[in-house]
Amino acid sequence: MQAQSYVKRNTFTTNEGLPSNHIYDIVEDNKGFLWIATDNGVSRFDGKYFQNFSIKNGLPSNDVLQILKDGDGNIWANSYKQLPAYFDEIRGCFVTIKNHKYLNIISKTLLASSNLKDGSIKFYNQIGCVIFKNKKIIDYRYKSQIEDKLTFKKGIISIRFRTYLKENSNYLYSKDKLIDSIVLKSKFNFAKRYFTQNEIFQFTIKNIVYKISKINVSPLSYQLDSLIVPKNIAWHKFSNQNMVLTSPEGDVYVYDKNNLSGIGKLENNINANCAYIDRFKNIWVGTLDEGLAYYSNNKIGNINTSSNYVKPNFLSIAINDNHELFAGNYYGQILSIKNNRIKKFQFHNINYPIWIRKIICVKDKTVLIKDMGYSINFKPNVNIFSPKNELISLKTAAALNDSLIILGTIWGLKELNLNNGKTRFLNSDYDRALSLVKATDNQIYYLGPKGLYKYSLNANISTFIPLNKASLNENLSVLTFAKDSTLWASSLSGNLLIFKNDKIFASIKRDASLPENITCMLAHQNKIWIGSKKGIAILEYKFTGNNLNYTINNISKTDGLSSNTINDLAIKNDTVYVATENGISVVPANYQNPKFEISPELTDVKINQVNKPISTSYTLESNQNNITLQFAGIELSGHFKAIQYALNSDKNWSSLDGNTLNIQLNSGSHTILIRAVDVNNQISKRTLKLNFFIKTPFYRALWFWTAIAILITAITFWWFNLMKLQRQKTIFEQKLALELQRKKITADLHDDIGATLSSLQLNSAVANQLINTDTKQAKKILNKIEDQSKNLADKIGDIIWSMKPGKDEFMTISSRIKNFANDILGATNINYKILIDPTVNQVIRDISTRKNIVLITKEAVNNVVKYSCATEALISLKIKNSLIQLIIQDNGTGFNICEEKGNGLANMRKRTEELNGTFTINSVLKNGTTILVNIPLIP
Repeated sequence: MQAQSYVKRNTFTTNEGLPSNHIYDIVEDNKGFLWIATDNGVSRFDGKYFQNFSIKNGLPSNDVLQILKDGDGNIWANSYKQLPAYFDEIRGCFVTIKNHKYLNIISKTLLASSNLKDGSIKFYNQIGCVIFKNKKIIDYRYKSQIEDKLTFKKGIISIRFRTYLKENSNYLYSKDKLIDSIVLKSKFNFAKRYFTQNEIFQFTIKNIVYKISKINVSPLSYQLDSLIVPKNIAWHKFSNQNMVLTSPEGDVYVYDKNNLSGIGKLENNINANCAYIDRFKNIWVGTLDEGLAYYSNNKIGNINTSSNYVKPNFLSIAINDNHELFAGNYYGQILSIKNNRIKKFQFHNINYPIWIRKIICVKDKTVLIKDMGYSINFKPNVNIFSPKNELISLKTAAALNDSLIILGTIWGLKELNLNNGKTRFLNSDYDRALSLVKATDNQIYYLGPKGLYKYSLNANISTFIPLNKASLNENLSVLTFAKDSTLWASSLSGNLLIFKNDKIFASIKRDASLPENITCMLAHQNKIWIGSKKGIAILEYKFTGNNLNYTINNISKTDGLSSNTINDLAIKNDTVYVATENGISVVPANYQNPKFEISPELTDVKINQVNKPISTSYTLESNQNNITLQFAGIELSGHFKAIQYALNSDKNWSSLDGNTLNIQLNSGSHTILIRAVDVNNQISKRTLKLNFFIKTPFYRALWFWTAIAILITAITFWWFNLMKLQRQKTIFEQKLALELQRKKITADLHDDIGATLSSLQLNSAVANQLINTDTKQAKKILNKIEDQSKNLADKIGDIIWSMKPGKDEFMTISSRIKNFANDILGATNINYKILIDPTVNQVIRDISTRKNIVLITKEAVNNVVKYSCATEALISLKIKNSLIQLIIQDNGTGFNICEEKGNGLANMRKRTEELNGTFTINSVLKNGTTILVNIPLIP
């Protein structure tokens, strides 16, 4: 069997996301997804992420034996003794075919399947069959002969088959009339049969496959081909014009379906339960208990050794002119490989592990640079001492020519002469010398304590090479020298500086395709091979004048490297040898990754954590703004790097840390652009465009705010009108109160002042008559007139005062009371106190209240002076619990309240009641009198 050579590139298990490590079947859909059937559901794989489906996602059972693709690209799941189910891409789940009487019966027995020429798919067993087209049943048979159909231009011929151990008969029918038969005979019993696109494949129980093709009738003709497989056949799969077979021992064989020629094979401990070859001829193997394995036939090779023989964490690598390859590790072990023969050399030190930092091959000598000394041709180690005779460690080395090697030590540069074995310190800073690279037979460049240096052997001088202003902050780490006399230096930040004539000629900064943690570099022709902790970046460059043009191609473990951690590089005869932390890789110097287009796909949508059908356009309610989108970048070989998105046509693209975007959108229209980026930072040609329209919540809608504005305007208008009416009412009430006051004043003037004036008039007339006849009596009447006039003046003054509540302190109620109290009581021997709350002046504004309080107080004070014979008196006026409280108290003789006489107390009571107040008098004979007046406060 002539076949391509396949190498295992990766393994995926439940640790990477598979639902189970037991895999039954594999198929690739039209978009490039890989579908895996397991005993714990189905998984869809894009090359980086697994999306799993189970009975929760519509499967009739998690024990899925087959995963199939029909001619229309639909994916079908065939579970153990269950109804078939197809995958609904819009809803993102499987849909089980139900409610078909005969399908329900047939599916209780294990179903087989085959693809028909018209794109339909047939599920069948010994009980019957059902044919689906466009996810719908178009034909079925129950308890009848199973038949396939040959499609010709002139009509359709049915094929019914019957197997008798070592003989298989295929009967041809036209409208249920037998017209001919094709009979196969074999030395082994016949087992499985597969019909597809007018071709019949018949498998024996051993290792022979028969193919019947190019069938014609009238007369009958056909082509019969056979294939002998190296081992017995346990399982078969047809895909992409390929036939994949597995053996009971777990080997895999891939054949061209058309001519039965061999394409590839995987043997020895593969443990295959099923296998599939994808559109790029990569082989995917489903194992019994080890998950999914990926095999590729690209040109990167690996040199594998048993870890029990040599530890594979290689630090250095070199190859001599005899094509003998040397690789050294961190444990003093050196591997020698020539013509597939492997030898091991071991250096021991009981105190510490020995690092083989560098291997240099010159002529017939192999020089091992170790952390504590060097060795030539694997002879005992030679230590290196400082000028102070202290043992010092080595960091690196470079050969100037066939006899001189420059050593980089922690005490600067030292020369090793291979002819005489002598060493000498060179003129350099006594500090670490790192990353030496040869420029000419007389010059090397190295990294020292301050940065970049150039050492000239003939002059024995080290010259510091300063960086320009734009690169002052660069911390250089690795050097390489190209044949075009350019020096390439990497920095710890992943930038590249290119020197020409000891000046920076060009630079590459902030290029996402360059790794940040560069460990080694190798210049070859117009390429710079850059090793890092993330694989190899191959930079191909060209100078056009002062301009640098370049492309970067990244390769990693996915492409076949033993590991992504690269420690050293060597080249011989257009082959690059790579020392990694997990073995040695061999890469052609002209290697190019296959070109591929990574297509972004939307695989899952959740709105407010609720699954929604997959679409490119969504109209959502105002509260449906928490959106979770899951994407896939389909590239099965693992070159997909990241999904990038931009919001609302903003060209500021952001990368996702995974394959899920969680976003919260505001009201309005939004556009999310999605693209995929590969490991070389190449952007997908296809951009996925998703449109979202979030409805505006009612409280943000124009109509709502228009209604609010109208409502506010109406309320404002109503409020102003209410205030206007209130003001009008107040004015009216004030006018009414004023009118009432006027009437009351009129009544007072009429009843009190008028009566007094009338009395004055009568008394004046009497006095006028008596003045000549009875002078003494006339004099008494004149005195009476005088008293009445004075009393009248006081009453008129009180009325005028009560109507003028001005801010003048003499117009306040407290001043009024104090003035007349002082006038009346000051002329007596009565000790008196006047206690008036200052706030009464502001709060008692009502005219009637002011006047009556003063008059009540006057009446009471007059009574104290006239009748009490008191030695002490108290006048108190305050606000208490929204009441005006007036107290007039004396320690006089008191009186019997029941024998109350005179008009004074009656007037006081009347005035109090006019103000809706209460008038209380307490008097005890020989123990004083207290008058208490409580009047409601009118605001």
